[in-house]
Amino acid sequence: MDRSTFQTFLGVDLGGGKGKNTAVAVLRRHAEGVEVVRYDTGDGNPWYDRELVTFLKQHRHAVVAIDAPLSLTACVRCRVPVCPGLEACVDPTTAWFRTRSHGSTPGKKPLYTPYTQRATEVVLHEQEGILPRETLGQGMGPLTARAAHLVRALSPEFRLNENLIEVYPKATLWKLLGETTARTYKRHHAQAAVRLGKILRQLPGLTFGPGQWREHGLANDHLFDALIAAYTAYLWARDGWQLPEKDREVFSGDGWIWTPPGPPPPAPPPPEFVPGEWGYFRGKTNGKPGSA
Repeated sequence: MDRSTFQTFLGVDLGGGKGKNTAVAVLRRHAEGVEVVRYDTGDGNPWYDRELVTFLKQHRHAVVAIDAPLSLTACVRCRVPVCPGLEACVDPTTAWFRTRSHGSTPGKKPLYTPYTQRATEVVLHEQEGILPRETLGQGMGPLTARAAHLVRALSPEFRLNENLIEVYPKATLWKLLGETTARTYKRHHAQAAVRLGKILRQLPGLTFGPGQWREHGLANDHLFDALIAAYTAYLWARDGWQLPEKDREVFSGDGWIWTPPGPPPPAPPPPEFVPGEWGYFRGKTNGKPGSA
């Protein structure tokens, strides 16, 4: 599929089984980037399954990016009636997990478990330093079950890794703006809106259409993540991201969390002390002699 033909990008921050916290963002392509043409949590009518599927299918020529696991783990997908055990299993994903079991001690907690985790989550952690949610980790059951239902309900109009992709807004921000931004963007304090507004201004080509106020996303975590999900879909289509060549068979079957390629930006240098000025570090004044 020629991704350059995609003009509309939908981001979904998926809520759990009831869906009352689900948010949707719609971005439309133009010559210089993408414009937010809609983003909301349903405007008083929550995005329950029927409403969400109907809305997404009205945009069958769009890319849909969902912030939730869109595939199940290897052991849950398995249809072998009697499990031979992880060491004897011939499933490609389980075999891949065995190569990552170095450092595990018999009788101790395993490093990874292919019944709660997918390979893509391990890659994010090992190679990128990003600790994602586990597909079937604590508290994830209702969300993963709902996402699995939606993947089937959106078929055949939407197909995984063709015009339906799994994203993780925290990982997108980590790769685009660095670790500190990704780790702290959801912390609530008096300056939270200022921090989130700065993040949105740092995303090249992102603009807001008539009536779509930037402030809406600053006041609601779900709206903000839906925006980042849709923006990730735009980058995926614009730049033609591909699955890694190495272990592609595993990731094709087991699922993949799409993040911007390349290394994250370097961490900012530590503040520089200016001699002779008590408590003054370049860019920061705390007014206390000898303190950092």
